[in-house]
Amino acid sequence: MPDNPPKAKSSRYRDIATRLQKDIRLGTYAVGSLLPTETELMASYQASRQTVREALRILIDQGLIVRRAGLGSVVIAAEPPVLFTHSVKSLGEWLRYSNETYRDVVQSGDVVADRRLAALLKCEPGKNWFLIEAVRRSDQFAAPLGWAEIYVLRKFADVVKRSDHGRTPVHEQIAKMYGQTTEYAQMEIFVRGMPAPLAKALGVKTGSPALTVVRRYYGLREELFEVTITTHPEGRYTYTMDMQRSLRPRL
Repeated sequence: MPDNPPKAKSSRYRDIATRLQKDIRLGTYAVGSLLPTETELMASYQASRQTVREALRILIDQGLIVRRAGLGSVVIAAEPPVLFTHSVKSLGEWLRYSNETYRDVVQSGDVVADRRLAALLKCEPGKNWFLIEAVRRSDQFAAPLGWAEIYVLRKFADVVKRSDHGRTPVHEQIAKMYGQTTEYAQMEIFVRGMPAPLAKALGVKTGSPALTVVRRYYGLREELFEVTITTHPEGRYTYTMDMQRSLRPRL
């Protein structure tokens, strides 16, 4: 039996991850820079592509790098960050409003994204959408809670005809009608002045404080198939998340 038997393959990717983590911490790969390509790492560590990918996965889980299609592995932190984890039971729980609220459709129709709208939706200019505009209301309060702009691919336009349209999240309706699954979702929250076109419908002054929530839904091959933009007047909507402090384990 040799004095130094080779390490099990299952630990090889951890060794590579540890060495890359050290190089990132020491500044060999600075924040904002790219790691070597998979092929370069395979040659440098004499490892298989699968082993290298498992090592990179560990760095992604640690919050040290992100993978960008067509670019590579980008270093985003020198140390594994302390994270606050938002724990939910399902995608729907994270993205949906209370069951006590509903959407009252005002109008719908085809739109083409100009540059301003494309930047907000995060799509290419000139993309065709079907827009559903609605007032979000509550069973308990007379004042409207907000204004919803729901952009879906034109092929999904018939969701607006469903009897449960106002009470069910649109991405769930699309899944039931067309089999379109949500593989990835993103939520963005920001404050802005209330746009003039929405102020009258919501009974507030133009430019008054407004909370805007943007939800983007992606399917297979990262296809953006729905974007929902809801704008709430000040004091009419509060978004609450339960969070737990956690540390990613270091190798």
